[in-house]
Amino acid sequence: MERTEMSISGIGRSQGGLYSHVRLDGMVKINGDTDCLSFDSNGTLTLEGALQSEAVTVNGTATVEGRVNANRMMLDGLVTFKDQAVCHESLTANGRLSIAGGLIGEKVEIFGSLKTRGGVQCEWFHVHGGFNIGGLLNAGMIDVKLSMPSKVNEIGGDAISVKRFKKVSVLEQVVPAFSARLQAEVIEGDEIDLEYTEANIVRGNVVRIGKGCKIGRVEYKDRLIREDDATIEKAQQI
Repeated sequence: MERTEMSISGIGRSQGGLYSHVRLDGMVKINGDTDCLSFDSNGTLTLEGALQSEAVTVNGTATVEGRVNANRMMLDGLVTFKDQAVCHESLTANGRLSIAGGLIGEKVEIFGSLKTRGGVQCEWFHVHGGFNIGGLLNAGMIDVKLSMPSKVNEIGGDAISVKRFKKVSVLEQVVPAFSARLQAEVIEGDEIDLEYTEANIVRGNVVRIGKGCKIGRVEYKDRLIREDDATIEKAQQI
């Protein structure tokens, strides 16, 4: 089937289908699954169906009801995926990204906030802001710079680093719920470097428990580095 182009400016509505390039400027609603080579939305988008594209670019607000499958995604603004998202090469989000299902990718960069009901699985995971992940965060390299409260059930990776990006504000001192901290049940990896983290279990080869941490149990194979103000209820070399 031959691919055609879709181009809408202003307020418009279209049907899903097979396209070469999709360019949307304004307030647009698409009914049905959409398969294209490139997808570019500027403004407000509602897509009632699945989206498959080599490259997805969003500036503004977008809601996709179905599964999203792409090689590359560049998302700026408020983006909601109401199903699973798969990104085979790189996903960069500036703003707020919400995914009802899980996220599978190669390289994930979040500048702002990420919220998922399911797990996140990728090779490289970088967050400059915060996240709330309903399942497992599993990545080879995990680099987190906290500037807002974050939560995850379990983290697994090769190299895991969690640091705080900004200084403690007056609001955080008065209301601890607003503090830039990570809460997790289990954190497991080869090299682990944590600050401002609360976890029941931390397990790794080389583990550093830094400032602001409250850890229930640390299990380490090679070395444990503990800063003075870090709280560890139990530490065990295995």
